Amino acid sequence: MAQGFSSGYKRDLSLFNLVMLNSMGMIGSGWLFAALYTSSYAGSFGSIIAWIIGAAIVLLVALTFMEVSTAFPLAGGSTPIGEFSHGKLAGFVVGWGAWISDIMTPPIEAVAMVTYLSFFVKGLITKTGVLLPLGYLVVVMVLLIILIINLQSVRIFGNVTSGIMIWKWAIPALAVVTLIGFAFHPSNFAISGSFYQGYSGIFYALVLGGIVFSFEGFRGAINMAAESQHRDYIWKSVVVALLLVMTLYIFIQVAFVGALDWSRIGVSPGNWGALSNSLLLSGPFAKEAEFAGLGWLVVILLIDAVVSPGGAGLSYAAYPARIFQSMAEFGYAPAWFKNLTDKSKVPGRALVLGFLIGLIFLYEFPGWHLLVGILTSTLVIAYVIGPATNSVIRKTAPEVERKYTLKGSKIIAPLGFMFSSLIIYWSGWPLSGEVVITVIAGLFMFGYFTAKNNFDMREIRRGMWLIALLFVIAILSYLGPSVYGGINIIPFPWDFIVTGLISLGFYAISQLNGVKSKSLQMYLESLKQEAK
Repeated sequence: MAQGFSSGYKRDLSLFNLVMLNSMGMIGSGWLFAALYTSSYAGSFGSIIAWIIGAAIVLLVALTFMEVSTAFPLAGGSTPIGEFSHGKLAGFVVGWGAWISDIMTPPIEAVAMVTYLSFFVKGLITKTGVLLPLGYLVVVMVLLIILIINLQSVRIFGNVTSGIMIWKWAIPALAVVTLIGFAFHPSNFAISGSFYQGYSGIFYALVLGGIVFSFEGFRGAINMAAESQHRDYIWKSVVVALLLVMTLYIFIQVAFVGALDWSRIGVSPGNWGALSNSLLLSGPFAKEAEFAGLGWLVVILLIDAVVSPGGAGLSYAAYPARIFQSMAEFGYAPAWFKNLTDKSKVPGRALVLGFLIGLIFLYEFPGWHLLVGILTSTLVIAYVIGPATNSVIRKTAPEVERKYTLKGSKIIAPLGFMFSSLIIYWSGWPLSGEVVITVIAGLFMFGYFTAKNNFDMREIRRGMWLIALLFVIAILSYLGPSVYGGINIIPFPWDFIVTGLISLGFYAISQLNGVKSKSLQMYLESLKQEAK
């Protein structure tokens, strides 16, 4: 590991650990709730198509990250990658977006646990899924346990996550097989309204239905690359985990739609939009199992409602700490946070900071459905940098060893960039505007450290395209169709076409602004020193 760049971490994570880590981030509250909300936006067939589209988009983005993350196996993932290719501002913005979204993830997973617990413990949530005081208390206790585990060594962390993951794979698979075998109604796929909100509902479901949120765990190995035993484990773990989880989620959606008992739910057949405010809210799959007379499955699902979100929250608490520690290393966060604990060699101070800020988000957004939209849209800021960086790094650092080289990157990278931009657009107005506000809030901190550390203004200017992209997408969202919260100046499908073409234009600008940054030069020099 190059001196001064995420040095000091223990390389204890095996390929199995990394596959399980990626999977654990993807099999959390998404499997418990996303099928419900996706159906409410897209209907039966529409929801299945939405999962396929979502997985394809995430795979495109993941492919671009695999090459650069194996070339630069550093903690924090997107932060050092953005810094190396486009300078300080780009590195900060993608790090800030990933950090904010990942900090929200442990609270949202804890809220999912409490929501399912409300199935048999009263007084935890309201009828609309918002936490009550007792629910707040339980969530805080869960977050505290997650913090304590993450403060242990990475070997203990990896073994704990792998053990939990075996359970997390088994229970969704059991639910799918049982519901399809004993409670399946094929007629649900023939009910009118299979595309509930038309084609627009499919794309709305990608963000607000929780699909992209469910897949965000693919970044686990990327964020913890500095702790992988071998570089090639990074890309292998991402591919294996993503393909396996994609298959599982499609079967989960099929099982959910097929097991719907409209009369027991109290919703008229085909009124998909009413599902998200129905009896299913307290536990979609547990309720379906109850209605089918599968009491034993209800018990197992309620136990899993603690294990699955708890495991995802456990892994996600680790990610923002690595991101913020990386930001501190690069000079745009307080230097106090770049130090690792003496014994366990983990970013303990950054972990505690994430815990405290997570409590603030919990207070502001006390419900699963309240968090998922803003979390996903903020996270996608970090997605954009993978496609933008791939070709740039090939030109500026061709001598760095790569365990994986992306074939067809001239097509895959711009497509990944375009779809990442479209995900922000599909979040709708005003969420797309709130993403811009979130970034502006972070820029105040960046401005302070720019003045304090005397950053090179030329590198800052090379990252301005990213800020401009977010502003333009927010404006397009406001001008778009009313179904996405806009004012109908740009109708469907022209809104998709315009947004896609403009994002491709920004991709070209990002390539023109690629640079061999000072940080990259320092990293390459340190590699040469190590090789001597």
